[in-house]
Amino acid sequence: MIENNKLIKEVLNTIISISGRKTTQSHAVYILETTLKNLKARYTFLDTINVQDTTYLEDGEPISIMGEVNEIKAKEIGPAVKDLITTLNRSLGDDAGHFFLKELSHKLNDESVDALKNMGVDLDLMHLEQQITKMQKSIFK
Repeated sequence: MIENNKLIKEVLNTIISISGRKTTQSHAVYILETTLKNLKARYTFLDTINVQDTTYLEDGEPISIMGEVNEIKAKEIGPAVKDLITTLNRSLGDDAGHFFLKELSHKLNDESVDALKNMGVDLDLMHLEQQITKMQKSIFK
């Protein structure tokens, strides 16, 4: 079973990678930082996550997570990760966001995708819900 900090780090690094290609690395980090700040009121453990722009650094990880996040139950982490992904997906806009969930699902390793599902974060289902919502909007225009 993958540890919470490793799972969250992989998800966030993958999000930065995907978002960074659609905008810039710096902007992707900024959006992630802002989203984390906004969600900290609801999910206090997000304080254990630090995000920094490493664009101009020779080395360094953009994401660092304190070990105590491993003590938190999956059922508490799942909703936070889902909110984070949903918020970031929305902030990318319709065009970039359309493939975001699919790409995230494909870039994460199978163990991480399974761990997310066990936390209640089903990326394929989220993508399907997004497509249905988009179809409903176009039908009712």
